Amino acid sequence: MSGARIEGHAADGLILKIAAGDMAALESLYNAMYGEIFGYLCSMLGGDRQTAEDLAQDTFIRVYKYAPKFAAEGHGRAWVYRIAGRLALNHLGSGAVRTEELCETLSDGTDVEESAVNSRAIAEALAAISPEERQVVSMHAVSGLTLREISEIVGQPLGTVKWRHAEAVKKLRKLLEM
Repeated sequence: MSGARIEGHAADGLILKIAAGDMAALESLYNAMYGEIFGYLCSMLGGDRQTAEDLAQDTFIRVYKYAPKFAAEGHGRAWVYRIAGRLALNHLGSGAVRTEELCETLSDGTDVEESAVNSRAIAEALAAISPEERQVVSMHAVSGLTLREISEIVGQPLGTVKWRHAEAVKKLRKLLEM
């Protein structure tokens, strides 16, 4: 479902084509970014895969809807992440999060029971930090974005994002007793 990582300027071009009604461009953007957007949302939502899937779909619906208002400046990926992040934060604010539905973990040689326990502990720790901290940690750890890219996506100074990330990691280590 996910293709190679698409960079900002390439995403800009696709979004501009989407704004002109090019459905093949929407499909290309979807194929290139769905996996990372889903992973980001899944992490933001404490492992709620169903809601993450729904919000990922909603993200691309909104990309299509708002593409005509997009201003291409090399930040196309950031714009898509911003849409997904707002949807997740709105959902988190609604109190409708089901943290017991966890993301599946990739098998790395640990047994299934241990993986489930570790996944639950991580999901509970993520649920215990603020949505803003969870957003930064999720974007960095799950989606592999740099703190500078995250700063662009969330529209906050790099220093604020670095501080938020450091605080979140500190809290998560304490919660997970690492």
